[in-house]
Order: sequence, then structure tokens, then C-alpha cells
Amino acid sequence: MNQITPIKNSIVFFWIGERTVIPQILVNSIRLVMGDEINVVQLTNNSTNEVEGVNKVKRFKLSNQIMIARLEAYSQYVPSTDNTFFCDADCIFINKLKLPENNSKKIFLSPRQKDFNINHQYPEYYEEFVGKTVNQVMPFLFCAIATKDNQQFFFETLLETCKKLPERFHRWYGDQYALFLATKNRLDNFKLLEPNIYLHEIKKSLTPGYLEKSYNEGIQMFHFKGPHSKIFQEQALMLLNFFYKELNI
Repeated sequence: MNQITPIKNSIVFFWIGERTVIPQILVNSIRLVMGDEINVVQLTNNSTNEVEGVNKVKRFKLSNQIMIARLEAYSQYVPSTDNTFFCDADCIFINKLKLPENNSKKIFLSPRQKDFNINHQYPEYYEEFVGKTVNQVMPFLFCAIATKDNQQFFFETLLETCKKLPERFHRWYGDQYALFLATKNRLDNFKLLEPNIYLHEIKKSLTPGYLEKSYNEGIQMFHFKGPHSKIFQEQALMLLNFFYKELNI
């Protein structure tokens, strides 16, 4: 009798809204690359449609403020596997998820690769950002976080931190700024993910050559940024399908 190997890793994403095209592309890429080897969980409210291909949908009563809602969902999610990789929906996987060893059960965060002067007047005025670079106020990105076992307390802390911030942070930047405040002077409790591997930014149309190069380099996930990110994400999934057919995987 063949034993069923237990699934040890989960990919979890948050999404609310009528249209689910973007998270559907993410899930399609996961199933193409990893099949049923991975547990995929959608965190959402009580009205958003289920994304086809997920293992589970976890629904919560959430705030109307997007930053608060995201942290509410993360803090209420109880992991069902040993390791959990939280990622944004505007991503695709091109390789199987391989998380770094985490025997210490520390939380892995994604540092920014580039520093720049932050626009303190966009999308509204942020006095906290005047004269600051982005690494001074939001050195970690929220779109890729890896945890081991139950880390609800961590996200509960971020939620409570965000709630205490001015309301503008409930609409924008709140998750990343709360992450900065919660980790400040406590960095020994965290480890870092390699952003080029786990959060490789794409700001233009993907080419077959760049996809093959990235695949061979072991890059695991592309994160699409910019005004045309949805179009680039759709194109990338089509290219990924052709690429995997050529590999005969």
C-alpha cells in the first residue's frame, strides 16, 4: 500500500473584489509548476468569489479599509501545514517553491532591493515620510513572507500596530509601515528571503529568453509592478505554459 506524502508547504494569498482574474493567474501558475504538491489558500471576505484551483477558501468579516482587512485576514488564518508562504496575488511562480531551512521558526521577510526618495504626497500627504527614503520607513516588502507553524501572534501585532496609525495608513502603506515599526530594534527575531529569488520584480513584458534564464537561475516567483502589471502577468502565464510544454514536465 502506497503511503501518501503529507503536504508540508502552503501558499496563501489575500484577495477581495468582484474580479478575480489576477489571483486566478497566480493559482494557475502554481498548479502548472507544482501540481497538487502544494496547499493553496485564498483569504477573503464573505462576498468575493472563490478562485478556481485553491484547496481552501478562508472567509472572514473584514474591515472596509484594505490595509486593515489584509492584516485581519492574515491574523485570523490558522496554518494547516508546517510552512506558509504569504504572497501577493499579482505574482506567478516559475519554479517549485523551496523555502529556506527554518529550524529556529523565525519569520522570513523580504528586504527591498532598491532605495529611493519616497514621495510623501502620494497618494495623499504622509508627514512621516517627509525627507525620507523608502528604506528608512518601509525597508521590508509585505508581498513575500515565510513562516513556520502558527505565527498568528506576529500578524496580530501588526494589525494592532496598524490600527493605532492615522487613518491614511489604513488605506495605503499600513501593512509595510506597521511591519517596519514592529520589527524595529528586533531584527534578531527575523531572517531574510533572497528577494531576487522569491520576489523577482517584472516591470515589462516577459520574453522567452528571460523566462528560460530566470528558470535556470532558480528564481521562484515573479512579482509584476507598474501600470501594465495585469497585462504583463497574463502574458507571462501564456509564455510559462508554452515553456513547460517544451520542457515536457
